[in-house]
Amino acid sequence: MLEERGVVREEKDIILSDATQSAINETLMEHNRADTLRSYGLQPAQKLLFCGPPGCGKTLAAEVIAHALSMPLVLIRLDSVISSFLGETAANLRKVFDYIAQQPVVALFDEFDALTKDRGDSADHGELKRSVNAVLQMMDSYRGESILIATTNYEALLDKAVWRRFDEVVRFEMPNLEQIKRLLALKLSGIRRNFEPDDGQVASLFKGMSHADIERILRRAVKEMILSGREFMEKSHLDNALAREYRHKN
Repeated sequence: MLEERGVVREEKDIILSDATQSAINETLMEHNRADTLRSYGLQPAQKLLFCGPPGCGKTLAAEVIAHALSMPLVLIRLDSVISSFLGETAANLRKVFDYIAQQPVVALFDEFDALTKDRGDSADHGELKRSVNAVLQMMDSYRGESILIATTNYEALLDKAVWRRFDEVVRFEMPNLEQIKRLLALKLSGIRRNFEPDDGQVASLFKGMSHADIERILRRAVKEMILSGREFMEKSHLDNALAREYRHKN
């Protein structure tokens, strides 16, 4: 049910909007100065909800937070937690919360909507509704030092009572043109090329794509450059990688 992930990526490895980056920075500052907050009877934000489209940095942001605070990143495997048997999901959740209460970790509940769907949805069976109640109760009673991060691509599916259990809700967005330029510069640093990442025409090729899509296409273009024996990356390598991406999606 729990899988510890290696943490290798740092804050310099993520490109976010100013608002999202500011929210991450505030969380880190709160934890770095937790003693100051506690001296005033306050606690750093420990329960975070990351919302936004797939591939826009939610999981990566959790890794960045874990790295910045020197904490292990633990992925909660919801496919192992959720069960159709009466009471088993709640029992599994209790094991998860007991574990993260014992030692400080960044606990990542990916695709949280699978566990906390709106209880008004008549299509879901009773065990899932009981699991929502269990999650709410455990979040309310949680007193450990771990940071709980839940992610969802489908925030409209979340039960309405879930929202107020979080200290902060952080929204992630598809990258705009300026962020795409920064992402290209980051991912192509060290790659010799015959174009500039801040070229508007180059960046516009990736308009409407997620961070993950762009990273995958660039990785494909770099491989083609290497395997073709070329010393410099050409724009044609990007065009070929993009064409292959579109073929896969159609």
